[in-house]
Amino acid sequence: MPTVMTDISENSRVKNGRRQLLLPGAALPTDSCLQASRADERVEATGAAIAPAIRPRLRLVRASAELDSKTCDERLPCESNPALQQLMTTRSLLMLQGPIGPLFDRIARWKRSGGHRVLRVVFNGGDKFFCPDPGAVEYRQLIKDWPQYLRSLILGHDIDGVLLFGQSRPYHREAIRICRLMGVPVFVMEEGYIRPGFMTLESGGVNASSTTLESCRVDDALADDSVPSPAKVRNHRWHLTCQSILYYLFLWLGKRHYAGYIHHRHTSILRYASYWVGAAIHFPLTRWQDSKAIGRLDKSRPYFFVPLQVDSDAQVVYHSRFLDVLQFVEEVMQSFADHAPDNAQLIIKQHPLARGHLGMRKAILAIAECYGIRQQVIFVCSCKIYQLLEKVAGVVTINSTVGLQAIAHNAPVKLMGEAIYDHPKVVDPQPLHTFWRNPRKPDPQHAAAFHRAVKVLTQVPVGLYDPSSIDLGWGGSDPSTRKSDHGT
Repeated sequence: MPTVMTDISENSRVKNGRRQLLLPGAALPTDSCLQASRADERVEATGAAIAPAIRPRLRLVRASAELDSKTCDERLPCESNPALQQLMTTRSLLMLQGPIGPLFDRIARWKRSGGHRVLRVVFNGGDKFFCPDPGAVEYRQLIKDWPQYLRSLILGHDIDGVLLFGQSRPYHREAIRICRLMGVPVFVMEEGYIRPGFMTLESGGVNASSTTLESCRVDDALADDSVPSPAKVRNHRWHLTCQSILYYLFLWLGKRHYAGYIHHRHTSILRYASYWVGAAIHFPLTRWQDSKAIGRLDKSRPYFFVPLQVDSDAQVVYHSRFLDVLQFVEEVMQSFADHAPDNAQLIIKQHPLARGHLGMRKAILAIAECYGIRQQVIFVCSCKIYQLLEKVAGVVTINSTVGLQAIAHNAPVKLMGEAIYDHPKVVDPQPLHTFWRNPRKPDPQHAAAFHRAVKVLTQVPVGLYDPSSIDLGWGGSDPSTRKSDHGT
């Protein structure tokens, strides 16, 4: 297979000891708003008083050995999500930042309907807009004062549990550290490992920081019909778009009031608006381009699928060695050019939240051209992933949840970062350069059991961006609600 000429000094640069291609004329999006979430820049911005961002690794070899060697008696048998069960019994809950939208308001009502105390903390105008609680605490001090302030809240209000969404946000990283020191359970939420209709909820940490599957197992007595079903998701994109616009509008309006606040990504309304508007304007063109690109796919030949993430994804920033997504793409393409079969194809899909970055297609195809594989590379902004997974030769990902979907389809997965599903019987442990010619499928029995364990032990059914009127349906009911997530 053709490779790039070695004499590319004028069109390359060295970053962290690694040569990278410079693409003349390509609109690289790497210096966009997403760049600001890199770990080193965020730590520098938060000040020396905040503990540095430590990448809590999954301890791949040790964890895998533990999962294989532990007997059934050593891991706690559970019939449902252990973190949710513990959250249900928490008597005095401190709630920090939630996702965009009213989800945390819904959870607060659910907890109070059971007679428990809830104290909420808001950090910016966007948080305040989606927190109608008159008793909420406003944190307006500098981030360096946050650790001591949090300790005083925990002690002063007899807090026996802390709930947060997004473990890598600056305030939450420190909150997790403080809670561990004080022996206070911390419940971490994140978008679902399995989507749509689920949200991740674990104690202590999620993704590569998760320890749930090491300490718990699915009870053998659990019937298949007791495995949780996804919540009905209603107009997900519309609700997310509207709630995002409102959140960032009020975050911007409240900048003076919350002058010391540090966000985990850029907050420029104009910058986000340019992405949203650009994506909307170019939607007919990108749809036509995607249709044309998919039409080139020859399913009689082997094809590999590469689902992209966004640069600001905490899983990229804290749980991978890549500075940005394009660095990952370049490494994958170089390996593909050098080692994949000559008739193999490479499908690269842009992340839905990155569709406004209109230079990505041009940049990726320029990299493909440089490595001499332009005719083998297919780039799409959107496609039906499940259709690609049916006959895919293999999936290469940093640590996207698409990897879990691929495992459920019994497709070979090469993981390039750290993830909860990094287990040698689930993902292919061999190096990338040999993966192209001999991708290994997961062990079907182990993969099915793993997927079931993830769903039972780490997921909770919920429409993440549903309106506040929708009941959570987690047990116990809020009389002020009118509907249920699991309506029949």
